[in-house]
Amino acid sequence: MKKINIQPLRLRQLEDQLSLGRPIVGLERPSAGWLRAIRQALGLSLKTVAVRLGQTPQAVKQAEESEAAGTISLKRLEAAADAMGCRVVYAIVPRKGSLSTLAGVAENDALDSVQRTMALEGQAVANPRELS
Repeated sequence: MKKINIQPLRLRQLEDQLSLGRPIVGLERPSAGWLRAIRQALGLSLKTVAVRLGQTPQAVKQAEESEAAGTISLKRLEAAADAMGCRVVYAIVPRKGSLSTLAGVAENDALDSVQRTMALEGQAVANPRELS
């Protein structure tokens, strides 16, 4: 039976997922991690990446496993990405909505907390939202 080469398919799928026009908000880390997904899509062996990093193939495999587990350091992730001709883009994005929405929720919670505290201290004032 002939072995099917799925590397071109992996490459096309990652290209689609990482295209510049797509928003990063919906981007999810592959279950096996970005390092392994990118390495396989580029058709690179563990040995090739290891040579570029000056490490052993086992160390590269451990880095991939560490990334998939969420325990890799950014420095190590960046070094491995660089060895594959890539860079790390690190971001924190809201689960839902926008940062402005989240900030509004936090602002309202803070105002409510201040009002409750002032009321307990006998210093309650009119609703600050009504004063604006």
